Amino acid sequence: QAHRQSYEFEKECINQMARSTLRKYSCRFEGGQDQTQKYKICMNIGRGHTYSKYNTLMHFLNVAECYWMNPDLSNIQVFGKDIRSLLSISCQKIFFEEGHTFYHYGPFEIMSSAYRSEVDLAVATSIGHVLPGVASLKRNGLNELVITDRVFEYGYLKGILTGIFHRVGDNRFKTDNEVLNLCLLSLMLDFGLYDDYVHLLNLPFLQCLQHSDTRELQVEISNLIYEFDRKNQSDSVTRSKVEELIFEASYKFLINKDFPVISNQFKLIRLLNGDPDYQSYLLLCKIYMSLCQINKSVEVDYYKVYCNGEFRIIIPQNFSKTTSDYLDVVTTHYTFSEHDGVMIYDGMSVFDLRPQQPEINLHRVRFESATAIQSMVKYIEIANVFRVADSEERYLVFIANNCLVIDANKKHTKILINKIAAEIANIFFNEAISFVPCFKYTDSEDVILFTSQNIHYLVDQAGQFCTDYYGMKHELIDCIKSEEVFVDLNDEHKFKTFKLSELLTESKTVIYFPDYLLQVPNRQQLINLLDLAIHIRNISFFILVLFYLRRGSVSLEFVEQERKVKKITGPWKEAILYVLNRAPLNAHYDSIFERQFFDLNHHEYTPLTEFIEFLCNNFKKYQRFTEDGQYQIVPTQKQKAFLRSIICAEKCFHFSEVGSGKTKVILPLLCQTFLSNNAEAHKFLARGGKSKNVLIILVPEHLVQDARTQVFRYCLNLNFREEYRVYDDIFALLHKNVQLGAGDSTRKKFMAFSSTPMKQIFVTSFNSFKKALTYDSICAKVQPHREHILVVADEVDDFLDSNKLVFNICSNKNNNFGRKTLDLFFEVSRAAYRGNSCPDVSFNFSTNPKYWDELFKKFCAIHKEIQDASRSINKSFGIFNEQTLRHCSTNIVHDIEGYKSLIARPYESVNRAMPGSYYSDVERTIYLTFVILTEDIAKYDVLFQGERKFISFEYWNAHFVHQLDYDDLVYGHEKLSEIVDKHPQTKDGLTRFLYDIILRRMEIRDKSRSVSSIDVIFNFDCIGFTGTPFLDNYPTFNYIRQQRKDDIPDLIDRSFYAYTSDKLPITEFEERFARFQGRNNNVNVEYLSSDFIRDLTDELVILKSILTREKQTSPEESGRNTMDFNAIVDLCGIFKRSSIHDVRDLIKSHFGPDQFHYIYHIDQADNSDRVLCVNSDNDVQFDEEFYKHMCKTYGQKLRHKIFFFVDNRNVIGKDIPFQLIFQRHFGQPLFTKSIILAHDVDDFSKIWQAMGRSRTMNETIFSIYKSGLPDSTAQQGVGAHDIKKQELTRLLYVCNCDRKMAGNTSSIYLTLVALLNLSQVSFYFCDNIVNTFLEKMNMTIGRNIVRHEEELVRYVIGKPVSAQILLHILKDKFKRSSNKIIAGDKLTVSKVEMLLRQIVKQKFEQREITGDIYDDFINFLSGEQQSQMEISYTKQQQKQKQKQSTKNQDSDAMGVFDKRNQLNLSFETGNYYAYTLSPKEDLTKILLNLPVAVPILKIEYNIGGSKRIINVYPTIQFLYSHYIQEAYISEEVQSIVKPIKNPSKVYASFLAAAKRSHIQGNNNNNTDFSSMHVQTDELPIKVLTNNIRQNPQYTIAALWEGVYIIGTKDQFNMHMQELQDHPIYNQIQYIMDDQGFVLFDKTHGMHVDAFGPYFIEQYILMEVLSKQEIAQNVLDYYCKHKKKLLSGLEKYNEKQGKGFICWRFLMNEITKATIQDGYDDDCCMSINEGSKNPIKRSKVSNSSAF
Repeated sequence: QAHRQSYEFEKECINQMARSTLRKYSCRFEGGQDQTQKYKICMNIGRGHTYSKYNTLMHFLNVAECYWMNPDLSNIQVFGKDIRSLLSISCQKIFFEEGHTFYHYGPFEIMSSAYRSEVDLAVATSIGHVLPGVASLKRNGLNELVITDRVFEYGYLKGILTGIFHRVGDNRFKTDNEVLNLCLLSLMLDFGLYDDYVHLLNLPFLQCLQHSDTRELQVEISNLIYEFDRKNQSDSVTRSKVEELIFEASYKFLINKDFPVISNQFKLIRLLNGDPDYQSYLLLCKIYMSLCQINKSVEVDYYKVYCNGEFRIIIPQNFSKTTSDYLDVVTTHYTFSEHDGVMIYDGMSVFDLRPQQPEINLHRVRFESATAIQSMVKYIEIANVFRVADSEERYLVFIANNCLVIDANKKHTKILINKIAAEIANIFFNEAISFVPCFKYTDSEDVILFTSQNIHYLVDQAGQFCTDYYGMKHELIDCIKSEEVFVDLNDEHKFKTFKLSELLTESKTVIYFPDYLLQVPNRQQLINLLDLAIHIRNISFFILVLFYLRRGSVSLEFVEQERKVKKITGPWKEAILYVLNRAPLNAHYDSIFERQFFDLNHHEYTPLTEFIEFLCNNFKKYQRFTEDGQYQIVPTQKQKAFLRSIICAEKCFHFSEVGSGKTKVILPLLCQTFLSNNAEAHKFLARGGKSKNVLIILVPEHLVQDARTQVFRYCLNLNFREEYRVYDDIFALLHKNVQLGAGDSTRKKFMAFSSTPMKQIFVTSFNSFKKALTYDSICAKVQPHREHILVVADEVDDFLDSNKLVFNICSNKNNNFGRKTLDLFFEVSRAAYRGNSCPDVSFNFSTNPKYWDELFKKFCAIHKEIQDASRSINKSFGIFNEQTLRHCSTNIVHDIEGYKSLIARPYESVNRAMPGSYYSDVERTIYLTFVILTEDIAKYDVLFQGERKFISFEYWNAHFVHQLDYDDLVYGHEKLSEIVDKHPQTKDGLTRFLYDIILRRMEIRDKSRSVSSIDVIFNFDCIGFTGTPFLDNYPTFNYIRQQRKDDIPDLIDRSFYAYTSDKLPITEFEERFARFQGRNNNVNVEYLSSDFIRDLTDELVILKSILTREKQTSPEESGRNTMDFNAIVDLCGIFKRSSIHDVRDLIKSHFGPDQFHYIYHIDQADNSDRVLCVNSDNDVQFDEEFYKHMCKTYGQKLRHKIFFFVDNRNVIGKDIPFQLIFQRHFGQPLFTKSIILAHDVDDFSKIWQAMGRSRTMNETIFSIYKSGLPDSTAQQGVGAHDIKKQELTRLLYVCNCDRKMAGNTSSIYLTLVALLNLSQVSFYFCDNIVNTFLEKMNMTIGRNIVRHEEELVRYVIGKPVSAQILLHILKDKFKRSSNKIIAGDKLTVSKVEMLLRQIVKQKFEQREITGDIYDDFINFLSGEQQSQMEISYTKQQQKQKQKQSTKNQDSDAMGVFDKRNQLNLSFETGNYYAYTLSPKEDLTKILLNLPVAVPILKIEYNIGGSKRIINVYPTIQFLYSHYIQEAYISEEVQSIVKPIKNPSKVYASFLAAAKRSHIQGNNNNNTDFSSMHVQTDELPIKVLTNNIRQNPQYTIAALWEGVYIIGTKDQFNMHMQELQDHPIYNQIQYIMDDQGFVLFDKTHGMHVDAFGPYFIEQYILMEVLSKQEIAQNVLDYYCKHKKKLLSGLEKYNEKQGKGFICWRFLMNEITKATIQDGYDDDCCMSINEGSKNPIKRSKVSNSSAF
């Protein structure tokens, strides 16, 4: 392609044009051909045609120039959201005629018959003529040209562009808005201005194009298009379709009349409008088309690297596929940036991208040991190494989330690992890990072992010719196999055998001096280290790692021989047999490796206190040895006491303050205690039962990785030669090799067999354990062995949360809904959704009208609930597809197949589905599906396309006969959403049609199994701990085992609980709260209102508002000297869409680049701790090495340089590292002040957990943002003080205790079910009432409930133990009720039985009000539930989101007016093109600019008792738009407009009439506004006349005070030639548009009371016409803070542009003025910033249509 000739390319273009354009015109030329044609120029107002609102090129250029330095400029402000605006602007129709400017043009209307016309030269239309059709003779001899747009002369347009770019100088376009910059780039390419002015653009991908090479640019654009196509597979948009649309729009006109909605062009435009990203995509395709013509379509090979947050294109001198693949991976995983054409990592230049084709080379680096100690490894060689561009001997190596910087010179080599100095060394750690090549820190003795496929080790051949002299012909790693568990497409857990070589990755293992204990966080590192040991031929290291790996594996297989080929021989075989204990005893080996293990079995009879001391002494040896001569973590006396309490205390669960080391200290020590044989410890761990040999560790899902890390670090090197296992997945129980209670059978070949059961530890999440207990194979293993199982629950309050108790697993079946049932579901859903009354008439056809009546009430209750909980569609529920499951790392096919992608399912956040989750309530699913179908019908386009052919003629006749042709409906190609948009009346019928299909396809439950947390408590001995000890009380397994009948002991210490019924005095409450606080007894908090969040929709605006509010608070908090806050905990989950880079950018812009240098965040994929560099974009692990580097760099000022951002997924239990270490070392907290975004979260436990992310709560100040604060608790300006002394704290704390104690309907019902399971010796419950709604519908629910009640009565009440348990549970709850009737009632077994029946009825929504005490009981047990229906979510209810608001969009249709209101303007001419050469004689231009001397808008306003009138007059071009009411085209208007023979006379009469009207309206008002300082709440505005439709797009020319001319968006601007030729040009003082952009200004005034762009009248107009927020801001400040407004104007330099559209910059000036003048900052807060007192809109009254 590079050698193609120019004519070949041009020939291809012509051929393509013929294929895409002429082929569709099958008719031959109609009539004869004659170049002499006559034209009828038509402007038919009110007949469906309008002047284009899309082609606003001149407006865009005007705004771009005037606001070139405004960073806030956006494409939505300029173009709106309609893709057709960009399509028109980027496809300008150009002619070449020097001296000409432009002419108005458009399509041709051709009368095909007396009643039907067709349009030629319009997009998506084709009437069979070869274009241009004007050359053919017409029947009436005239070509009816419909004026709709402009056509520009090339030189004229190029001159305007050149002038703009010249006038802006060398200033780069300030806004980084991609669409605006791409528009300018497209224009530069089309008009040959690219080379001269490309540097002015603010497009990131252009920064690597330093030579203005268009070929390089073409590759970049091509790659961007490809990436977009690759990532956006949800629709059928392709580049070829867009290019075809662009090609057609370049010579046709976009009009609305007769636009064929069934056309491909219309469908494509609808798709493009569906996603804002397509605006950029459209422009990229347009730019690519231009570049293809410029470059003759030359393609080159390139590298794709991820740089500055996006993929970049590099065209190298020499291309390498291997290098390309590596660069793609490494630049994606690590953070690279680019500055001045140089690719940078962490401030180091790696590639100079400034040359046209830079050299991109990767290198190899060879290391030799820096120490005198030698090993068999002679040197290490690392491949794929980056060389720093400005240094010959500096290299970068990327391994396992670490960057190694290597400085090599002749004297010495310097190595930095994450900026910590290190060196290559061969170190003799001990006899087990001996002479291993590694990296050692130069300032300490700690050692790092890296594993990577890029590292090669040269091993000494020891004088032998064969390198495999150990007897191996294959690498050993290929001969070891492991069985790994995974989830298949059927959502089933399976095992598959992998070679270990297939599982290799990169890893980093740190071994701490002086003990050099091998510690790993997971199995993956063990596999990598095993491969390292094999590569370096280190047998002892191999043996040690294999010992560890066996303890963490389900099954390892060693392939010794395949057929006759020996694969494992020599020392390797001996080593494996030694580890497997199948070799003869080897005392020498034993003496070497025994020292690598802590032998806990020597302490069988050691007293527990001494044994704990021994464990804690060993625990220190796992820690880093710090510079101050002590171990980094040393268990405290309090931690030792807490560990002893957990082991020994009768209570199951234990409370320890947040930050007391429960996960990092207590959990590993508890696991080590379990793995020991200490008699006293195991006596207590038996919990009154049998000895324990299985430990199951349960943690919340997001903490599983942390828990696994702790267990693997501390539990693999214990008790040499003892067989035990540590599994990182509970589903290892599915493997046949994993048997509970199995003896140590591995020893029987060589030594006496021990009958002691092998100990096993499982680490898993809450729900995974519950799910495992629904598997019969797992239950068969667990049930007989449960006495020997001990469950440890971390964050036990979350485990027993009443909203998270149950886990359901179901099998489904098809439903058999009949037609009547489906119709009734639709009628009831529609009535509830619309708020209509119950459709009783429809129920007459049902056999059970009562069910439908109850269902209607339930749907109404659900509808009311989702209005509060969802706020808008797809917040807490939605359908599943590839987009909503895009965050999932596992396969999602199982979740979206068949009906599963059609029904409503729970979401965990905005457009983020919860994999595998469904609603247990089918009726809820049915109704929410209707809601989605109604509100977001486009999601069912694909379903409709496949099913539309099944619409019967009868169904069409009943629902669509008046809207759609039957063939078009059934066999057409319009999408469902397009049909509904075009014919809204069809929506009801189409919704019914699809609703029936979905419900028919929806599967219903066949069988159900459920396991709850209560089942776990009842069936296993449990211990656990939490930092928020608020939980319901249940009997323990030991209580049940002993069949006790006394009061149920507390699961946890509840002495500090405070209930409403206690009515505690203040001192006693504070005393209890202090006991809850523990050592965190000096916590200072300020509660602040978060109600402003409800009015904001942008996450970053919310964050900015919070930053601003915090910056305005006093630095003096409770007498402490504090700095600005450095931590935000997003408890309520506001920031779901914003990336950490978005947060970083906002923090950087708010605080400046020098305040914070790093942003801490938690990786969304693996929950790892990371820090993002503010200035270099470097994102690295926040590990000990990097923390050490930061401490060395900043010392105690580190807390001033790092900002902590904690998202809502990691609020519970996530340990933000190094806080306690920092405090101990520097005596200061790492968190200075923490902002807790609680907002709608009322759960005090969660709020306290969020505060607990600071491990130094006493030293950290807290601001808690909470919505709905009672007036008595409002604290704005009070400052932080003792939390326990605040009224809101007491309110939240007491409510929390009450809520946890009472539970809800589900929790008390699940308690009954757990007691039933217990009596039937089952972990799970098989619900006999699987489909409650079917039972109710079929009227079988009553007897089934009775059967269920009898079952519960028989097995719960009928069993003395379970009856007493239930009685005690209820008594314990009722006695704490604030209802004296409940608290004073004496429960009996018979009353409990009756209550049980009432609970069951309530659960299944069949209970009726009884009017007795049982109503009180049920209401109390229902907790927060207010109705008799249980409508809560199965999953935890989605937190309330801030209210979303959408701006009203203007109508896209121009209705056909009544004939009496139509205005037909037309004239005839010969050669129209020649006619336009003289602008002063071009009647088209004159007519369109003609103002009409009848006000289209008339407003009266009053300032200080002085009334003023505003008259707005339209141009004819504005009348010829979408925005007028037909009533305006009155006889008076027509009489003015139609006589157009003398336009100058019309102008003169207009000016006279306008002045006369203005004088009459203001003859008594001569008040000087500038001398007034208005201080009123509202500005009285009265609309006298308004014939403009809502939200018009316009420009308005101001003649003088009170007189304005309104035109279309592109009519008035500084670049239009006719403006200067306008007869009233001298009267036009300034021009503004609907957004507030000032396009032209002669006044140069900057006063709100003086005529000019800041004049108050302009913003009154904006408020009336478009309801712009900026207008309301100005009006509000004018009324309330006029002095501040004037002060801001005095100091504003208009650098960012004129007008209050630059409100943010004016706001800064106002704020400065406010501070200088000593005013209250709150007074000058705009409504966008969420002021405390919402600004009321000005009163606008109408005396006519408005």
